[in-house]
Amino acid sequence: MGSGSVAKYKIFILKKMKLYLGGSLAFYSPNKKPELEVSLNKITSLNRVIRDLGIPIAEVQLTVLNGELVNLNEILVSDDDEVRLYPPVGGG
Repeated sequence: MGSGSVAKYKIFILKKMKLYLGGSLAFYSPNKKPELEVSLNKITSLNRVIRDLGIPIAEVQLTVLNGELVNLNEILVSDDDEVRLYPPVGGG
């Protein structure tokens, strides 16, 4: 480049969906930790993401998307989202 020329660069910010697996669901995390980052690259059903991670749908009782309680079967997610999943609560 000569003097006075300006280099042009494209900057890519790689975002990933943040996923929190509450309680016993952390067992299904590859590193057994409750927090994961999942790269989606396109809008995807949360149901599919959960199945692809090997988490049994029947073990998810509560789903929170960006701070709002939602129905797991009706949600589409993207790399901009934060999802929190919780198993059924038991006691005796």
